[in-house]
Amino acid sequence: MEWYALGKMLAEAKQRGKTYAFSCARNVKIRFSNEDVYELDVVFRPAGQPPLVIECKSGEFRQDIEKYVRLRKRLNLPAAKFIVLATDLEDAQAAALGSMYGLTFVTPKTLMKHMRAVM
Repeated sequence: MEWYALGKMLAEAKQRGKTYAFSCARNVKIRFSNEDVYELDVVFRPAGQPPLVIECKSGEFRQDIEKYVRLRKRLNLPAAKFIVLATDLEDAQAAALGSMYGLTFVTPKTLMKHMRAVM
């Protein structure tokens, strides 16, 4: 899933042309001042904008949602910029989880629609 998300982001950046400036990485490790360490699946940062963080999930992931809520807050990102890409969600479930938790949940089918809106 991480390679899928990264590939989609790179394809979108390529479509925007050679003048579109961005940075991206997969499996980014971050360490906070209290020594907490997190690994972010995909990070995409358009020049001059806050980064987009994509956490990729297949199978059951609901036990990790609170961890993502805390991480989004620590990174000081708006909900639209912290995305959980989940293979096992229907669109309605993704919308409901987003409303409940203040994160953005997308499916492989809806990933790029959301990304184009926030890039």
